[in-house]
Amino acid sequence: MPKIEKPDFKACEKAFKAIDKDNSGELDLNELEEAFGLLDIHMKKDEIKGILEIVDADGDNKMNKTEFAHFVYICKNATPDDVKTILFLAADQDCSMTIDKNELLIILKKLGAEVDKAQVDELVKQVADNDDGTLSYEMFLAMMEKLLE
Repeated sequence: MPKIEKPDFKACEKAFKAIDKDNSGELDLNELEEAFGLLDIHMKKDEIKGILEIVDADGDNKMNKTEFAHFVYICKNATPDDVKTILFLAADQDCSMTIDKNELLIILKKLGAEVDKAQVDELVKQVADNDDGTLSYEMFLAMMEKLLE
């Protein structure tokens, strides 16, 4: 399992404000690339764009402050070719290092899966080893294996 760390929210906000020169409250792809330089994250523009497509909640190809911190969380903890880790981190919208049922439903729908809440509840029940209905990284991987069978 990769060592997953929460983002430094203050550093993210500082970088966001430094790059958002027009005070639009959003960063586009070019601004994201610049912000990553400030945060010492080294990724190619096409890698950033690929992850942006998964994370961008409203599909406008721009990031607000919350989306940006989530994006940094993903990019600091996964390499561009580690799809399973990227999916786990993308699903973990609150950066809690676990995925709840609602977060799982959202990411599965983004991936084109035709699932409903009851099906997600059943999936989680099959792999979760806790009573709170959340999935750790390991449980998420086990669930992905079940889905790919």
